[in-house]
Amino acid sequence: MPLTLLIVDPDCSAYDALRPNIEAHFAIQMAQNGLDALALLEQTQPDILLIDGNLADQTAYAICQRYKNNNPNGQILFIASTEKADYVAAYGAGADDFISKPFCNDELQQKLLLFQRSIEETQQLRSSVQAATVTAMQAISNSAELGTVISFFKRASLAPDEASLLKALVQTTAKFNVQVAAQIHQQNTLHTLNSQGRCSPLEEHMLQTLAQDPQRIYEMGKRLVINFPRIILQVKDMPVNQPDLCGRLRDHIAILVEAAETRLDGILNETQIRAQQQLTLNAISLIQSSIQKLENEYRHQASSSMLLFSELQDQFEHKMVYLGLTDSQEGALLDMIAHSLAAATQIYDQGLSLDDEFSHVIATLIYLTQQSPQAVIAAAPEPAEPSDDIMLF
Repeated sequence: MPLTLLIVDPDCSAYDALRPNIEAHFAIQMAQNGLDALALLEQTQPDILLIDGNLADQTAYAICQRYKNNNPNGQILFIASTEKADYVAAYGAGADDFISKPFCNDELQQKLLLFQRSIEETQQLRSSVQAATVTAMQAISNSAELGTVISFFKRASLAPDEASLLKALVQTTAKFNVQVAAQIHQQNTLHTLNSQGRCSPLEEHMLQTLAQDPQRIYEMGKRLVINFPRIILQVKDMPVNQPDLCGRLRDHIAILVEAAETRLDGILNETQIRAQQQLTLNAISLIQSSIQKLENEYRHQASSSMLLFSELQDQFEHKMVYLGLTDSQEGALLDMIAHSLAAATQIYDQGLSLDDEFSHVIATLIYLTQQSPQAVIAAAPEPAEPSDDIMLF
């Protein structure tokens, strides 16, 4: 689109020869006096004002000032005499360049083309600045939105159960200034929540119905539905009148739901591991009880055996005198009894050592079970509300 040029000169015929050369670059308007020029300036804001300093009805300086007040970026080419005072006054009124009359058409054309180039470069620069500003603002918005997403990753990783995970998902999505409802459905459990609190039975049923749709992401007007195998989330008021923002939010929310689905796998695995861990602890407790019972029975039997051997030795020594044995025979029999008693004592001591080994194994199993990562996660308290103040730039 060509630039507009307003020529204010009582002698418009002076531009007849120049006009064919500049019409390809400018949309030309003409005014022969100050009143006509002011009337045109009320209707339009020409890019360039070419004005003769010798106007009878209005001062050219006043017109220049009014033009600059309304169009600071406009260019003024002032037709002035060679008097220094005229130049100074024109500068004060806002003139950007001067030419004297009678002028050379080639010189005037070159000055106008220089103005054209300057205006176009300024417009391009202004456009670039605006584009850069928009890009910078989008980058800042993207960084803030990305900070919200990253904050959810941290919060979800600490969620100990499905209800905590669902709460984190809904609250994080709501920070994008949208209304949201979400549901976790797996096996025989169902958790539903929206950004205002608990969902109504109707909304809960609607989410269950939408979850049966095989589509992963679909939109219905302002509604956005993200549907994963065990988590479904619905946004009720997507900013469809802002396509760029709407597209970014759709991507961010899809990432949030996918991350929640992945974390749900972890929660289910941890629940299963905790159940297996409890079974292991129960089994260890039973083993420990059985070993304790066997140990008590063994101690009782060993003590009884030792007592029996001792009584047998006493009885044998008492009856020895009635058997008519020689001293060597009595000594041999007593040695046999003493040897058997020592062997029984050794077996008893070995049994006590084996009991110590069993106790050590049980203590080790209990320690390893209690120190498992899943037990640490299960014992972790629910995290406090995180902040989204994550600086990414």
